[in-house]
Amino acid sequence: MPRILMTSLVAVALACASKPTPVTISGDPSDRASLAGKWSGEYQSPSTGRTGSIVFNLSASGDAANGDVVMIPRGYGKALLPFNQATAAGGAMQNTNNSQVLTIKLVRVSGDTVSGVLDAYRDPQCDCPVETTFTGRLGGDTIEGTFTTRGTQANAPQTGTWRVKRTR
Repeated sequence: MPRILMTSLVAVALACASKPTPVTISGDPSDRASLAGKWSGEYQSPSTGRTGSIVFNLSASGDAANGDVVMIPRGYGKALLPFNQATAAGGAMQNTNNSQVLTIKLVRVSGDTVSGVLDAYRDPQCDCPVETTFTGRLGGDTIEGTFTTRGTQANAPQTGTWRVKRTR
């Protein structure tokens, strides 16, 4: 539990210290507005041992958003970085924005269902770009759901759970 707390604090500090990354939000205006506010929480994947924090902000009108995820694999000792399309597999990772967070690329909302995708990042297990999709259910000030990570190689999809709460 202390590691999750520390990871959450690091994520919040990084999210506050970095320029927020815009997130595309799709859905009916009233559905988008139901996600308005500041959200924070965590995710975990028992199959990979990865845990981390999630920070997401959506304007009251539901038309402006930013969000980041900090992913720290067990035994890796540092947060994963976004995948740079120009970086060859096995090559040095070049992170042009000096961010230690992964960005949420797209969020869709329909009624109480929230889904989306993270920008690609380099998975240290396969040394390949992977993409994570997520889905969840909104209930009051909490969203809980699952995620799936798939790579470009023939590795099996990795799954896990996530949960965020709206902060006041």
